Amino acid sequence: MRPLTFFLVMTVVFSYFSCEKNNDNKDYPFEAEVIGKNSDCGVFAVKFTVKTDQVRAIDETTSSENVYIAVNLPDDLQSAGLKIILNIRKPAASETCFCTDLGISYPWIYVTKARLK
Repeated sequence: MRPLTFFLVMTVVFSYFSCEKNNDNKDYPFEAEVIGKNSDCGVFAVKFTVKTDQVRAIDETTSSENVYIAVNLPDDLQSAGLKIILNIRKPAASETCFCTDLGISYPWIYVTKARLK
């Protein structure tokens, strides 16, 4: 009886530790910091801190600074210095606006979901 009990306990222990624990948040896969309102367009900008290659792939740009104009950023998150997590997509042409071209020009992203980190 002891070998059977030992076998069952070991099976449960190995099963528990061998399972992959995935902590990726699928709803909010990106982390960023709100930079502030862009003086050129009047829309808030964010700087991505992780998964920057994936952000560039979504936007199809080569932004080396990882700063993007964030269309549809919720009003409660429009404050410089906030650390946020968000989900994004490439904006449609109708979701962007014209800028003055007097300041720094950044690529655009569309925020689908966002919340404080």
